[in-house]
Amino acid sequence: MKALKIKLYQETVCYKKPYAFKVTETYPLPPYSTVIGMLHNVMEAKEYYPMNISIQGKYEGIFTTYNTTRFYKGEDITSMPLNVHMLYGVSLILHISAEEEVLNNIYNGFKNTGKVFTLGRGEDLARLDEIKFVELEKHEMDKEIDDEIKLKYCAYVPNEYNTNLKGVGYKINKVYKVVNEIRQWEKCKVQYVESDEWFEGGIYYIDDDKNEADIAFLA
Repeated sequence: MKALKIKLYQETVCYKKPYAFKVTETYPLPPYSTVIGMLHNVMEAKEYYPMNISIQGKYEGIFTTYNTTRFYKGEDITSMPLNVHMLYGVSLILHISAEEEVLNNIYNGFKNTGKVFTLGRGEDLARLDEIKFVELEKHEMDKEIDDEIKLKYCAYVPNEYNTNLKGVGYKINKVYKVVNEIRQWEKCKVQYVESDEWFEGGIYYIDDDKNEADIAFLA
């Protein structure tokens, strides 16, 4: 399976959780919807293109800052200062599976654009460290035969993969449909699994990157 492998770095970022009103909380990794939005912006897409994504990464620390947050209710706009949770020193590895034309458009968008990249909020800049085409191969580990794999990065692992990995459960937005002028989100049930956990059984993908092969959990 042809895929894109993208490495990004963000000095500081907040992947804002919905419904966090008194404090602006952050996910430990960007949600699928946030990554998909960035990729569509890179392509300058006018419509939605289906894709499956694996999101992994790590961060050096977390801190709290104070920002003015605006609230919109009809034509009324109010603002108030809120604590914002921020991640520091974020390194991400993304695998994207889609139609070949879509992958080519994403690749060319990253390579040819003169715009800055953002991931998260509008002010959360992202640095492109690497982008390449790889082949992803699907495996199902047999713990009686195969060697265990130690996770190098924290990762979202969809529940459907039925692995031994345990972590914090999330229902994360991926794509939406507009019904009666209201967005209805398709959500993915995942486990956020920390790095250094041992993967002992279940489904996963692995790329053929000769420099640094990585596993992936597409959703």
